[in-house]
Formats: sequence, C-alpha cells, structure tokens
Amino acid sequence: MSPFAWGGIFAVLHIAAVVAGLVTAVRAAQHAHTAQGAVAWAIALLLMPWIALPAYLFIGPPRPGEFDDDQATLRAEAYAGLFTHEISPEALAPVSPTWRVLERFSPAPILYSGRPRLLVDGDQVFDAVFAIIAAARHDIVVQFYIFRDDGLGRRLHDALVARARDGLRIRLIYDGIGARSVPAAYWDGLREAGVDVQEFHLARRLPKMLRLNYRNHRKLVAADGRRAIIGGPNVADEYLGLDPSFGDWRDTAVEISGPAAAVAQAAFDVDWLWAGGERPTAHDDIIPPREDELEVPVLLLPTGPSDPLPACSLSLMHLIISATSRLWLTTPYFVPDLDVLSALKLAALKGIDVRVMIPDKPDHTIVWLAGFAYTDEIRKAGVKIYRYTAGFMHQKVMLVDDHVSAIGTVNFDNRSLHLNFENTVVLFDMDFAADTAAMLEADFARSTLVSEEGYEGFSPLVRMLAPATRLLAPLL
Repeated sequence: MSPFAWGGIFAVLHIAAVVAGLVTAVRAAQHAHTAQGAVAWAIALLLMPWIALPAYLFIGPPRPGEFDDDQATLRAEAYAGLFTHEISPEALAPVSPTWRVLERFSPAPILYSGRPRLLVDGDQVFDAVFAIIAAARHDIVVQFYIFRDDGLGRRLHDALVARARDGLRIRLIYDGIGARSVPAAYWDGLREAGVDVQEFHLARRLPKMLRLNYRNHRKLVAADGRRAIIGGPNVADEYLGLDPSFGDWRDTAVEISGPAAAVAQAAFDVDWLWAGGERPTAHDDIIPPREDELEVPVLLLPTGPSDPLPACSLSLMHLIISATSRLWLTTPYFVPDLDVLSALKLAALKGIDVRVMIPDKPDHTIVWLAGFAYTDEIRKAGVKIYRYTAGFMHQKVMLVDDHVSAIGTVNFDNRSLHLNFENTVVLFDMDFAADTAAMLEADFARSTLVSEEGYEGFSPLVRMLAPATRLLAPLL
C-alpha cells in the first residue's frame, strides 16, 4: 500500500477520533462529578483524543444506567428486619436532633451499639479481628481493599480456613485492583476449605468489565451480626509497621456491637449480591441485643457512586458545617472537591478550631504533591495543618466538638468522595469523643505544625510541582 493510501487511512481515523472525542467531551460535561472534572476531561478529549478516549473508557464518569437498577431492592432485602431498636428523636435530642439529617445518606437509621472500642494501629486492629473470628458461632464476613500474601495475609488465610473447617459460613470479598498481587493459590486455598470468595465488580457485561474506576475501598470484619470492625487498615504487613520503607504505620479502626454491627453486616450483603454471591438468608434468626449493646447511638454510612445523592461528600460537609467549637480531621490524601474545601475554610473563618493532619511522608507522590496546594489554601483561611512525622499516617478520623466522632475508610480525595465504595461509622457519644480527642492530641504531638510560609520551605521542585499537580485533582 502506498504512503498516500496510508496517509488517507490515518487522516480518516484521526477525524473519527476527533469526532468521537468531541461527542465524548459533551457527555463528560454532562455527567462528570465536578466542574473541574468536566473541564479536565473535555480538554483532554478534544486535544488528545487518541489517549483520552481509551482512558475515558476505563476511568470516566458513569454512564446513565451504569449501576444495577435493583439497587433499592437489594438494599431492602439485605436490611430487612434489622431496625427493631431504632433511636427515637427524643432519645437523640440530648446530642442534637440535627444529626438525623445524616440518616438521609444511609440505608439504615441511627441505631445502638454496645460501648464502642477505639482501635489504634494495626496490632490492636488485627488482634480484635482475630478475636472476632475465633469467637464467631455461625458466620463471618470479611472485606478489605488490599490483600497481600505476606505474613499478615497468611495469618488471616489460616484463621479463616480453620473456622470454615469448624463448620461456620464464611464469606469474603476482595477488590480486583487492591488485591491484584495476590496469587490465585491464595483464594483457591480458601475456597477448598469452604470459604465463599467473591471478587467485587459491578457488572459482568464486557463494556462494563472495562470500567476500573469504581473500587470497593471498604474494610470490614463482622461475625454473627453481633460484632463488627471498620476502619483504615488493610491486610498487609505494612499495616503492622513491618515495612522498613514506611516505618511505623499509624491507623485507626472502631469495633461496634449489637444492632449497629448487624447493619454493618447487612451493608456487606449488598456488596455480596453485586459481586455475584447468593442472596443472604432472612434475618429471622437475629439474636436480640443485650442491654449492654444498647448504649451508644451509631450511624453507619456505606457510601458509593450508586447513591442517588453524593452521600459521601454531603455527609462530610454536614459534619464540617455542624461544628461549633472544634473540627479535627486526619487523612492520608487531601485532595477535596471545592464544596468540602469551602466548608473547611468557612469553619475556620467562624473561629472554630479546625485542624487537618496529613502525612509528612508520601506513599502516592502525585496525590501527596497535590495536597500541598490544597492545604496551603485552607491554611490561609485559618486552618491549622499538621504533618505527621512519626511514620506514615493512614487513618481517616474526624472529631466534631465534644460529642461526634467519625471513623472509617474515606479519604479526602475525589476517589473517596465520588468514585469508591466506602464505609464510615459516626458515633454520638461524649466518652468516645474524649477517647478520640486524646488519641488525636497524641498524634498532633508527633506532628509538625505547618508555618506561616506554608510549603515555601520545601524544595524548589516541590514548590513547582505542587500547584501543577492540582490540575490533576479531578482525576486523582
């Protein structure tokens, strides 16, 4: 074929790519989660269609009808019969009736937990995880974003195999991206012992199988609908501080019990159905809660891109704007959307003690650099920025005034706010808030308060790249 013919073919293909980029840019402007995301996709699709079109196929915003139409049906089935111990507005009034707004973002109302337990760092978290597994009587559910076939991964594998051989029903969900390094033999060993293992995905049809954007970032271990652990750690040795490149790993989780734990397990059931697992059994055999399991009001927020409203972003904004004296938060990745960013600045401008703790050491360099630009902006509004220096900080915690704590899996970035499936536990209790405050005060003591110069004290390369990487924020 002559060069002229090849040139004609290339010209036709290029025109087709440009037209497809234009059409897709219009669609991106209609369906992107934020205005910044719409602009970023539109520019990329118009100027670099050969690169942007394949990227859009994998990580672009959802198409209409992207998610299962029977989401409400799945939730209704999974949660049926769980709300026999709902807290009345009168019982919640001593805390604040305004918090019931958060119920709009959850499939379950505010329910009771037994006295919740704050779990600080990987050793405490996984000691509690293995204790729940060992004490389970009927069924166990396990869900993490990252699994590794290392020391901790093998301990969990062996513990689940042992309980499966005891005759318990055990179900496990893993995310295909977070657990991509795990060999097939790891899952095969679990299945051979009787553990039911599913990879999380939203649909099986080929076009949707290509969509890698929606990750299941939830971390949960629950048993018998009675006890549950939710928080930041994953199943890998670094979460126990055993990776020398990170050193000490700072993380947090919470253990809940009673009706609130049953709701956490029901949230797992919804994911289980989406992952292709069998429909959950009816909740007729739920054991009535003990009196000591009806102590603390708790709300579970299982948020994700299938929510009819942007529940993750809206619930965080409600927590922020409801603060009257103190708002402390920790996050490993600080790349928020403009709404959350504005809410933080307004809170500080009102005179509220707003503190944001982020790691001084990066694990994802681009996200870490983008965080500089955002933290410098809110610092100028009066927000105190702390950089944790005693290792790597991965916890996701928020403390509002003296009575509300939120612990879970949500990072302050576009992925958690709009794309990932996440879990947050909101606890309305002054004693637990006091424990959370003491934990965070110890973390502040191991951190450096960013000076008035912001990140100007860092290297010229960081100062140059930080504002540039902010342009990628809608895609991070």
